[in-house]
Formats: sequence, structure tokens, C-alpha cells
Amino acid sequence: MNIHIKRTIGEKETDEQIIAHLIKDRGIKDVVSFLAPRHPTEIALGSFFEDKKTFQKNWTKFIILLKKIKKDSAMIVVYMDYDADGITGGAVMWETLHKLGFKVMPFVPDRKLEGYGFSEKGIDRVRKEFNPALIISIDHGIVAHEKITYAKKLGIQIVVTDHHQKKKTEPEDALLVFHTDKLSGSGVAYFVAKEIYNSLKKSDDKLLDLSFQFTNDYLSLASIGTIADLVPLVNESRSVAKYGLEAFSKTKKAGLREILVEARLDNKKISTYDVGYIIAPRINVFGRLEHGLEALRLLCTGSPKQAHELASRGGKINKNRQDIVETSVQQAIEQVDSSSKIIIVYSDQWEEGVIGLIASKLMNLYYRPVIVMTQSDGFVKGSARSVSGINITAFLRDLQNLLIDVGGHAAAAGFSIAAAQVDEFTKKAQQKAQKEIKKALLVKKIHADVALPLKKVSLNLAKKILSLEPFGIGNPTPTFLSQGIIQDIVSVGKDGSHIKLLLRDEDIFLELIYFRGAEEAKKLKRGAAVKILYNLQVDEWNGKEKVKGIVKYAIIVT
Repeated sequence: MNIHIKRTIGEKETDEQIIAHLIKDRGIKDVVSFLAPRHPTEIALGSFFEDKKTFQKNWTKFIILLKKIKKDSAMIVVYMDYDADGITGGAVMWETLHKLGFKVMPFVPDRKLEGYGFSEKGIDRVRKEFNPALIISIDHGIVAHEKITYAKKLGIQIVVTDHHQKKKTEPEDALLVFHTDKLSGSGVAYFVAKEIYNSLKKSDDKLLDLSFQFTNDYLSLASIGTIADLVPLVNESRSVAKYGLEAFSKTKKAGLREILVEARLDNKKISTYDVGYIIAPRINVFGRLEHGLEALRLLCTGSPKQAHELASRGGKINKNRQDIVETSVQQAIEQVDSSSKIIIVYSDQWEEGVIGLIASKLMNLYYRPVIVMTQSDGFVKGSARSVSGINITAFLRDLQNLLIDVGGHAAAAGFSIAAAQVDEFTKKAQQKAQKEIKKALLVKKIHADVALPLKKVSLNLAKKILSLEPFGIGNPTPTFLSQGIIQDIVSVGKDGSHIKLLLRDEDIFLELIYFRGAEEAKKLKRGAAVKILYNLQVDEWNGKEKVKGIVKYAIIVT
């Protein structure tokens, strides 16, 4: 583990100077736009496309088509991915078209029967059940060239909205493609839906006013997908996340309100942590272990009773999911060869819906790319996660001759493969990793934004850091490094798995909490000199505020 300290400051630096350093070291040049970004309602869809003339031509074509479909009472199907990004984006698109008077149905593929994205099975089912004139994809489609050609031969036009890494060319048989890697899938859906509303409203002022939805409800949904899909929270995605999080307090959506109640978040300001680790998993879990359509119902229902029932069920399924993942990870660890540059594990007993979570946990544990595979509907499905500097989707595409399909982005990918090819694929992937992945990329690098003396830590500094929210990829929570003596150390929590520390430097004290730090803390003793890497937090209790540190790593000074 290497510790990289970006900046060391002394006692004379002010809180304002520390904040200025944090902004500068993130490469932020336009400070005003960073601290107060434009609201997403002020950002036009066309701004994401370099060729404005072509975009406008395509958009005009799209609006003409939508008007004809509405006039003919033809059907539109919103075909979405079953994860939190796809479901939230699908909810925005389906509800927008529904409220604008279109005949529109949502379609969420069954993970095991139809699989991710477009499939012939899925397209056939959509055609049989709905016979649509148009399919709009949400959070997939950019690499589905063959499947889109298949749909076109059946007489179904497809408009793709996606953010995933594309091939050299876009699907040539798609009617239109709205793709950008600057947003999440739900972010793309939000801006496309907003542009549809604005375009149709111009020619028909009798249409339902959806300004509240795009300012609040739909923006909250888009922020969930943006944060859950680990999109860098910079520029437009920062706007979606920042204002979407603020909109949670105003939401009229029964489903969102019930999720907050079930998760005990209904009386607090929602953070990226709340979305990523508490809210999004309760949406994701339906597609992982049951059916994603239930998550869509939860987000779109107008019935408080149904919202309560679905949110409660989502919480219970999520708890079950946590248990399944924990057991599966322990089984996977037994297969791991930690000397390999890539970890590849397989079991036909693992739930397909959680293999991505298994991969994430193994990646964090061993800090190297991970591929997890399991049996699914006669094939083998794989999910991959990667560390910084290794593009896992590009890695897998170099082995595409062994795969049925593959898609994803730099940090995560999914694929399917014939069972007979698994051994050969594993062999080739290991050989490729051993040859191409540099050892330096597999050394975990711990970054501290600022090394500072303990006496510089204050409630005022912690509050000023809040102005940099929302935190996530591209704008990580500021990490500090301070040295001191452990004045006190106690186990806390129901199972004693958390540790509370009191750090002292002369007559200055800082209280810190080390979540899941019990095992690591066995090396820590009262009176020991330590370096602590931590985040700062404003802790409020009974109306009183104090500064608290959240430990990331504790290193004994020898």
C-alpha cells in the first residue's frame, strides 16, 4: 500500500485556503460553476453533441415521428436495463410519455430469461405483447448492432439512449442514437425526456405541465442512477447529482418517500452515500433476485399502499441479498490465486444477480481485476470489475472471439459465454493479464488530499467541506492525514465490529469512528503513535454539532 500525499500544510493556513487547495488539486478551473453548477433544467440535450447541425436534424426527425405515432395511436415501448440506472431512467422516460398522452408500455427484461439489453427473446416478446411502432432503449443498446438489425427486419424502429462504451461505429440500423459518456443512462434518459417535453409543449400548450417533475421527481430519479452507476460527478453529472439530491425533500413520489421511510432516511439530508449504499440497492435488488419490473412499479405507483408494500419487500429482499453475497464471497475466496494479475472464479451455485457484487468485493479485497462467472439459462454469465488504470471492457473485447457478447465501461463489464469455452477463456485471460498488466497498477494507492496537524481540524473546516458536495468519482470525499497518540480505543456497535478512537496531539483531541475496523484495530493500542487517514464529518446530536473523523486507514508509527 502506497500513500500519496497531495499537499502538506502548516498551522498558518486558513480554512478558506485549505478549501481552495482542495478545489485546485481536483483540477477544477471554473470554481464558480463547480460550487454553483447550472441546474439541469437549464441544460439542453444538444449541448452534449459536438455536431449541433446533425443533432438538430435528428431531433426534428424524432419529434415528427413521435407526433405521427401519437396521432396514429401507435404503441411505444420503453425497453430499459434492470439495474438502478436503467430502472430510474426508464421510469422518467415511460412516465413522461405516459403523461404526454402516448400509448406507451415499459419493458424490463428478465435477467435469466432475456438477459441484459436487447435480445432476440426480448424483442420477440415485446413484439408479441405490444406490437410497437417504436422502441426506446434506456441504458443499453449502443453495442447491440445485430439485435437492432433483427428488430428492424421485424418492422420495429429503435431509438437508442445510452452512455456505455461504444464500438467503432454506432448501430447502423437504429433510427436514431442519443449517446454520451458524460452522463449515466438515467441522465441521458432525463435529458432526452425533458427535450421531448419541451419540444411538444411548444406546439401544444394544452399538454400537462411537467415542470415540477423535471425540477424535482424526475431529477431525484436521475440522481439515483447517476450515483449508483459510479459516473464521475463532474460537469453535467455533478449538476444532476447535486440538485437531484436536494430534490429528495420535495418529492411527491410515493415510492421514493416509502424507500426513505423504510431505510430510516426520511428526516435527513440525502447524501451520495445514502443513495449509493442504502437507496439504490433497494431498487437494484428486484432485478438481481426477482424481477426489475417490481422496482419500476415501486418508483411509478401513485398508490401509497402499494408503495409501502413494495418498499418493505425491497428492504427484506435486500437483507437476503446481503447474506447471499457474504456467503458467495467466502466461497469465491477459496478459489482465489492471489499471485495472479487477474482473479477469475466460477461456480454454478452463485446467483447471477449478485456476481457483480461478488466481483466488486473481491476487487477491493485483492486490488486487481476480477471476473466472476456462473451458469444461467444454458450459458455462462460473467461480471467483471477493475482497478484504476485497467479498462476491463477493452480487455474483454480483445477476447471477444471466445464470448457471445460483452458490454460495459472502463471499471465494469458484463458478458456471456458458452459453457464449453470457459476453460479456454480463463486460460487466455490469465495469459493476457500476465503479459499486459503491469505490477505497479496492482499496488493499492492511498491518496491523502491534505496532511495537516490535528489542531487545524475544526467544525468550521468540516462545514466548509460540505460546499464541495456531492462527492463521488471525479470529486472524492476529501481525505486528510494527521498524526497523534491513541488516547482511547473502544469497540462499538451491536457486534463490536466498529471502533471508536480518540486521537490526541498535545492538548488537541479528535474523535473518530472506524467502521468495520475491529480486525485492523487489533494492532492498535492506547498510547500508540499512529498516522490516521480520515474524512471529516459534521456530527449532529440533540441539536448540537461537533466535528468527527471517519477512519479509512490507521498506520502505526514505528
